[in-house]
Amino acid sequence: MMIVKGISLIFWLFIVPSCIGLIPVRWIPEKKRNMGVVFTGGYLMMLSLCWLVTVPCILLVKYYSFRTMAVWFTAVSLLAAALGAGITVWTCRQGKWVSLWPKPDFRGMSLEVKIEWILFFLLIFWQLYKAFTLASFDGDDAEFVAQSLVTQQSETMYLIKPYTGGTTSLDIRHSLAVMPIWIAFIGRRTGIHTTVLAHSLLPFLLIPLTYTVYYEIGAHLFKKKREYLPAFMVVMALLQIFGNVSIFTNETFFLTRTWQGKAVAANFVIPVTIWLLLWIFDREEEEAVHKDAVRKGRTEGETQAGLWALLCLANMTAGVCTSMGAFLNVILVAASAFWLMVAERKFSILVKAGFACAPNVIYMLLYLFLHV
Repeated sequence: MMIVKGISLIFWLFIVPSCIGLIPVRWIPEKKRNMGVVFTGGYLMMLSLCWLVTVPCILLVKYYSFRTMAVWFTAVSLLAAALGAGITVWTCRQGKWVSLWPKPDFRGMSLEVKIEWILFFLLIFWQLYKAFTLASFDGDDAEFVAQSLVTQQSETMYLIKPYTGGTTSLDIRHSLAVMPIWIAFIGRRTGIHTTVLAHSLLPFLLIPLTYTVYYEIGAHLFKKKREYLPAFMVVMALLQIFGNVSIFTNETFFLTRTWQGKAVAANFVIPVTIWLLLWIFDREEEEAVHKDAVRKGRTEGETQAGLWALLCLANMTAGVCTSMGAFLNVILVAASAFWLMVAERKFSILVKAGFACAPNVIYMLLYLFLHV
């Protein structure tokens, strides 16, 4: 039984998101494609699909809404994974695919760089070890984890009070942030208790996933000084370990509330948004992409479409994590796009950013409508 649960966990937390991530990566510049981007994009898309399936079930299905959501989301996730795998196979047959596993030149690394990489991975191992052996419990778990558990047991969503177990009307405040429902879904498909899943297993996914984003940010910032990248990663790991200067810092949430939606929004979604903005608005990169597009007979927009799509998915994922995240991420994207529009003198930047933020505008309007 444990072996079956382990295989199911690997399938739903790693294989399915990786296959889904092959869909948007097809439309980003070739040299940016790697398994980290695929995996990150897969989770952005998977969580966004979860919101699109879950919210209609919450609002429209009166009885056994979670059971209905689980059936539909299973079908949608597997269909998206099959589509991603199919696109990859077709692209490979066309001879257009590039390797997603770049081979690092270990021989070309200096001794200092090798030591820094070893130190970074030791720090990650230490964080994972402590996250597993010193699982933290706080008051918010009475809402987040209990909501996942009561959803799984009652087959309904946001109709049972997680604090008392009594019935209630639809919990509008939390019903649009469906991260606990996604955890309940993973628990249902793997047969693992949601409390064990959240406190003991999800850190092994979310912590490395967050560092994947930091790696991509560092690789972009130090693209001309790659030897500084491992030192950057070591500094980021140390900041996470020693950032517990109060209960409100994102570092505290990262290591002690890893599974909570607001922790995922602060430590994963916002850095993903910053990373994508760095990619999209890099002038040197834009010129290189334009030359590559001309050489291959494509338009520049076709090569950048995947980045804008990922930014849109990041905005949607912010709403999956927390209702406030949907608002904050839009402000971040809108402010960045406005000043970049002024700097580049391109109104099209603001238009594209507007399309990327459109799902969050709909999200906030729906939130206001349900509260009236």
